[in-house]
Amino acid sequence: MGVADANQTTIPSFVSAWEELGRDIFSEKQSKQAANGTVPLQVFLERIGIRELSVDRLTCAPTTAEVAAIAERVGARRDPPRNFYGWAVVETGKVRQIGGRVKASSLPCNPYHADIVFPDTAVESEEAQRQYAAKLAGKSKWRPRPQPAK
Repeated sequence: MGVADANQTTIPSFVSAWEELGRDIFSEKQSKQAANGTVPLQVFLERIGIRELSVDRLTCAPTTAEVAAIAERVGARRDPPRNFYGWAVVETGKVRQIGGRVKASSLPCNPYHADIVFPDTAVESEEAQRQYAAKLAGKSKWRPRPQPAK
């Protein structure tokens, strides 16, 4: 069972271990660090005490351009508006290896949405959350937003 996107593609409700999850990067500085081989832990650290982290299920979308368009709309709605540069990409299996889990959580504005759920031990303190975010960052890689079609 799953949900259908605008193209009537069924998006499974179970998140497979091989799926690539993209964490949107709206910071030019963070995107440059990621492009140089080091995804900053801040990409995976939202607010202290937050247990779930929004990501995009990149491998479920027909194209990364479709998911990038969603991210661009999210960035435009921020106050102040932010540019979307790309994603820090981590596989579901790697999230599970370090004690986290991933749950599909489709949204009306983003059928490819999911959440990385931090393990209980990773939200016991600010330091524990930072350490877990660093582990996620270390297992991720940079993927720039696709270039717009001409």
